[in-house]
Amino acid sequence: MTSSSKLDLLLVQIATSYIHMDIRGQDPQLGQYYIAEYATRAGYSVKIKRYSSNEPMIQGIHNILSEYNCDVLGFYVDSENIWTIRRVILALKKLCSNLFVIIGGPQVTGNPELAMKRLTMADCAIVGEGERPMTELLSVDFRTTENLKSIKGLVFSSNGKMFYTGSQIPVCNLDQYPFPRRELYTLDEGVIFDQISTGRGCVGKCAFCFEGSKKDNRLRLRSIENVIEEIDYVVSNLKDHPFISFLDDTFIINPDRTEAICNHLIVKYGGKIGWYCEARVDILLRNLHLLPLMKRAGLIRIQLGGESGSQRVLDAYNKGMKIDDLIYVVQKIYEEGISSVYINFIVGGAHETMDSFMETLDLAKKLLRIAPGCAEVGCSLFSPYVGTPMYDNPSLFGIKIIDRDLISGPDGYMAFVETEALSQFQILQLKDYFDAEILNTQYGIIRTLSKEQLLHHFELFDKYTMKTSIYNQLQKIESFKNYFEAVLKYGFSSIRNLSKEELLLAVPYRTVQPVSDGQKYLRLVGKADYKESTYLQNYIFLLSSGKLCFQEILDLLRRNEAFTYNDSLIDDVINVYNMFDEEHLVVWKYKF
Repeated sequence: MTSSSKLDLLLVQIATSYIHMDIRGQDPQLGQYYIAEYATRAGYSVKIKRYSSNEPMIQGIHNILSEYNCDVLGFYVDSENIWTIRRVILALKKLCSNLFVIIGGPQVTGNPELAMKRLTMADCAIVGEGERPMTELLSVDFRTTENLKSIKGLVFSSNGKMFYTGSQIPVCNLDQYPFPRRELYTLDEGVIFDQISTGRGCVGKCAFCFEGSKKDNRLRLRSIENVIEEIDYVVSNLKDHPFISFLDDTFIINPDRTEAICNHLIVKYGGKIGWYCEARVDILLRNLHLLPLMKRAGLIRIQLGGESGSQRVLDAYNKGMKIDDLIYVVQKIYEEGISSVYINFIVGGAHETMDSFMETLDLAKKLLRIAPGCAEVGCSLFSPYVGTPMYDNPSLFGIKIIDRDLISGPDGYMAFVETEALSQFQILQLKDYFDAEILNTQYGIIRTLSKEQLLHHFELFDKYTMKTSIYNQLQKIESFKNYFEAVLKYGFSSIRNLSKEELLLAVPYRTVQPVSDGQKYLRLVGKADYKESTYLQNYIFLLSSGKLCFQEILDLLRRNEAFTYNDSLIDDVINVYNMFDEEHLVVWKYKF
C-alpha cells in the first residue's frame, strides 16, 4: 500500500468467524460506504477496511493509521463483534495515544448507553444513521465536550457522566444520501459489491426485531431514478458476477416502483442479471401479480420470514401473517418458476413448546414438498437482541433470558433463553433435530427431481455463485456432485441425450470408484446407500472407466463367455446404463 495523503477517517468492519463453524459471510457493510460517500462529498478523505475476527488485525489497523496519518477510527458494532472490538480498541489506544474512536451500528442504536459501557475506550457513539453525525464530527474539534453536544445523534461520556445529544431528524428524501462508489473507499482486494438498499425503515413491528421497538419508523424509499442509476453502476462493476442483492424488505412494497425497476432490468439487461430480494408475506400476498415480471427481470431467489408454524407464536411476534398465507405465497413462487424461495424459522422463541416446535417442523416439511426443488428452509435459535421488545420485556413472551450479553455462542446457533415449557438444553437439542429432519426430507425430495432441476442448482452456483441448500446437499453426495459438474463444466452428457450412432463412439466415465465388502462389488447410489450388482452390471461398471467407448465395451461383452451373444445384448447394456444414469453413476463424453 502506498500512501498519497492524510486520511480523515478509517472505518473498520470486523466479521465474526468461528473455528468450529463457517456461519458469517464476508459481505461489505453497506452503511459504512454510505458514510464514506457522504463525508467524501463534504471534502473529507475516508477509507474502509474489513477483517475476520479470527485473523490478526491490531497491527494491520495500526499500520494503516500510521501510513495515512489518521487519528479517527470508526467501528460497525453488532451483537457478535462487540467483544472483539473491545479488545481491539484497548490495544490500539495503547499504540495511538491521540486516537479518537467512534462506534455505530445496530448494537449501538439498540442501546447506546450499554454499548458505551461495554466499549469503555470508545470516545463516542452514533445513534441511528451515520452519514450526517460522522461528517459533522469531522468538521469540528470533536475532542471538546461542547462541540460534541452540538451534534445530534451522539452518546458520549465526560467526567463520568453520560450525555445524549438528542435524536436526529430523519432525512425523508433519501436521494440526499448519494449511493456509494464502493471501489473508491475499500482497502480490500477482490471484494464483490453486489448489495443495494432501496429504502430505509420497515412497515413491520416484529417483537424479535429492533424495528419493532421504534416509535418513529416511517418507511423512506429512494426514487426510482436513483435506484436505477445505482443498479447500472453496480452492474458495470460486477464483471463475471452478474448478480445483485436488494437488501431491504421494502423492495416490493410499492408496485409501480418495483415494476419500473424490473422493466429496466429487462430492457437494458434482458433479464440476464440475477437478483435476490427479501419480502414480507403480507405485502407479497397483495402483489402476487408482480411475480411473473420479477421472474422475467432475473429474480432467482426470494427470502420470506416464516418464523413459526404456530399461529399463536406468530401473533405474539406481531408478525401480521397467517400460516395459510405463507403456504399460498410459496406455492405461487414455485408455480412461477422462480429458482429459490428461502423461508427461515425461529426455534426457542416466544411461548415455544414441544407442540409449537412440531407445528413449525411440520410446516417446514410441507413447504419443501409443495415447492420441490424450489423451497429451502432453515432455522435459527431465538436471540434476544438489545433494544427489541422481547429483550426489554421477556416475560410478556413467555421467555427467560439466560444470557443477556449473548456471550456463550453465535447468535442463531446458541440457546440464550428458556421458555416456560422448554429448558435451554432442550431448545438447543431441537435445532439439531430440526436440521436433521429437514436434511432427510430434502434428500428424499432430491431423489424425485429431474436431472434438469438438479442441474439448475449447479448452474445457479456456476453463473451467480449462489449456493442453494439443494446444491449444498448435492455437493456432499459424490456421485451427484461429479455427475453434474462433469455435465456443466466439461461437456459430458447423459446417455439419454445421445443418439444410437453417437452412443457407439461415446466413452462412459464412472462418477465414483467401485467399492467392495471384501467378497463382492457394491455400487454407491447416494449418501451411504449401497446396492449389490449383478455380474453384468459389475462388468459394465468396471469397464466404464473412461478408457473404452461403448462399441469397445460391447465387443468385449460379446467375446466374454459369461454372456450369451444375441440381438438383445445391446438393449440389455443400454438398460444397465440407463439405470446407472438414474443413479448418477456414469456420464458420457462424445465430443473430445
